[in-house]
Amino acid sequence: MAFWSLLALILLLSALVAYLGDRVAKWAGKRHFRFFGLRPRQTATLVAVLTGVGIALFSYLGFLLVFREAREVILQAEAIRQERDFLRAERKALLKTKEAMEAEAARALAELNALRAQRRELSQALERAEALRRRLEAEAERLAAQVGALQGERQALLREKAELEAERQALSRLLRERTSALSRKTEELEALEARLRTLQEAVERAAAEKERLLGEKRRLEGDLALVLAQLEDARRQRQALLQEAESLKASLVQAQRDLRQAEERVRALLMQAEALQGERGQLAQSLVRLSQGLYLGEVRLQAEEGKAVLERVAERRALLQGFRGAELLNAASGPGLAVLEGAGYREGRLLVKVRFYPERKVYPAGEVLAARTFRLGAPARNQEALEALGEEVRRKLLEGGFPPEYATFPSPEELARGLALLQGRKGVVRVGVVAAKDLWTVERPLLLYELLGGPPGPEVPLPTRQVP
Repeated sequence: MAFWSLLALILLLSALVAYLGDRVAKWAGKRHFRFFGLRPRQTATLVAVLTGVGIALFSYLGFLLVFREAREVILQAEAIRQERDFLRAERKALLKTKEAMEAEAARALAELNALRAQRRELSQALERAEALRRRLEAEAERLAAQVGALQGERQALLREKAELEAERQALSRLLRERTSALSRKTEELEALEARLRTLQEAVERAAAEKERLLGEKRRLEGDLALVLAQLEDARRQRQALLQEAESLKASLVQAQRDLRQAEERVRALLMQAEALQGERGQLAQSLVRLSQGLYLGEVRLQAEEGKAVLERVAERRALLQGFRGAELLNAASGPGLAVLEGAGYREGRLLVKVRFYPERKVYPAGEVLAARTFRLGAPARNQEALEALGEEVRRKLLEGGFPPEYATFPSPEELARGLALLQGRKGVVRVGVVAAKDLWTVERPLLLYELLGGPPGPEVPLPTRQVP
């Protein structure tokens, strides 16, 4: 896939995730769902996040299923990485070999240049010796011509001639030695040139071999991918055949064992069938008793929501309890709070009755639902006073139209906070239960213990001062 095609696909997928997440979040927010005790807005955010994760996961799986090359690259990444590391090491070795050959060629070229310079020096020395020899021969001829005129100097000339002849012979020997040395150097130079040509040819062959190896590597990579795929298919087929053979062997042994036990099982099953027939009736009666009063939770109904929403929620929660479905015995319409309870069992379906509490505001924020004045004493006595105050609050909540499930004040945490409020105080106090926010019949009430001022109650016939 081209880079721009993949980028367009990613942008399209991101837009789809954002759009569907927003739509699902709005849909969940309008229905005021509550998961794991979260508020509706937090539940909508959780639903949007989970929707985006699901879409991204399915898109990734679809990408792997559609693009076989990407799937093979991802699954065979380790093998490709090892092959790449091996080829890199081989390339480094070839580069080192090439550098060594280039260094050897440079050294041979330096030796060749040195030999050529030595050859030029020897040629110049040979030319100087030849010129000296010609000059000596000319001088000898000149001296021979003057022999007749210079008889007195003959002996001296003969001695000088002998010296010159000796010097000429020495120069001739030196010339022959230099000539032979020059010949040897020339042969060595030719050998070095031949070796240099051999090294250059070896470098060219190594470069050609490298190109051939790279082409062979690319071809082998393609063949390797094909062979690996064929090997994986063969491995899977072999594993499947082995498993099938093992399962057939196990099935054969099990069938032989079952054949021996079949008659005994049939006799035992016939006796158990009679016993189970009796137990079935007892289990049906027990299931009817268990379905009576089964609590299925609460449903917050918005305006114009009614039986359809209740049937859908009751069906889902009955399926979670192990029933085949649910059947409503009565219905209600919002706005308000519906409490679902089991009312029986019929042909595998749970009978559900609905307790409905209309939505209305009972107490405003800051309202004192109940108050009590008492003298502080032991912690147990203080706890009894707070619990009695909570009992009065529960009675008022029930009278105000709250479901019994919401009239549960005080919780252990609220009771502990109330006792902590009284800790360290002495004398007579007046304690009230105050609404922390507006109390609606469709929400759990948020209530707090608070210290109040004012006249004493009937429990303590003594004046009391203002409590700070």
